[in-house]
This record gives sequence, structure tokens and C-alpha cells, in this order.
Amino acid sequence: MDKHELKARVDAQTHEWNRNLEIMKAKADAATGDAKVRYSEKVAQLQQQFDEFKVKAATTWDAADSTWDQTSKDLERTWAEWEVRAKSAWNDLTK
Repeated sequence: MDKHELKARVDAQTHEWNRNLEIMKAKADAATGDAKVRYSEKVAQLQQQFDEFKVKAATTWDAADSTWDQTSKDLERTWAEWEVRAKSAWNDLTK
């Protein structure tokens, strides 16, 4: 996948997850007691990881052509790992 295709895909996915994280934050805020604390911590952790991913993505777009294959694979792996955690949290918070 070339840089422009991957960037377009990542941009669309991060836009979607920005919205999802906002929904998760609202649901965590609406929870009560221990659930509120647990959900808030989980969402905060996901937000931090998401922000780290966005930084990694930004540096990926600047990768030299000679390192593009490995750099893009690393980015896709990082995204897949984060998305598994995010989907799990999403399922917990949207039951």
C-alpha cells in the first residue's frame, strides 16, 4: 500500500475513533461508582495510546522510501493492536 492510500485509510479510521472515544468518555462520565472510575481509567488509557499512535503515524508519513515498507508495517501492526483494545473497551462501555 502506498503512502497516500495508507494515510487516507488511517485518517478515516482515526476520525472514526475520535468520535468513538468522545462517546466512550460521555458514557464513562455518565456511569456511577466503581464503574465510573474503571471506565474513566480505561478511556484515559486508550486516549493516551491513541495520541501516541497519532504521533507515530505523523512520523510515518515522513519515512524515506527506503524504509517505507517496514515503517508502514509497524504502523499497521500498532494500529491493529490498539484497535483490539479499543473495541474491547467500546463493547464494555456500550452494553
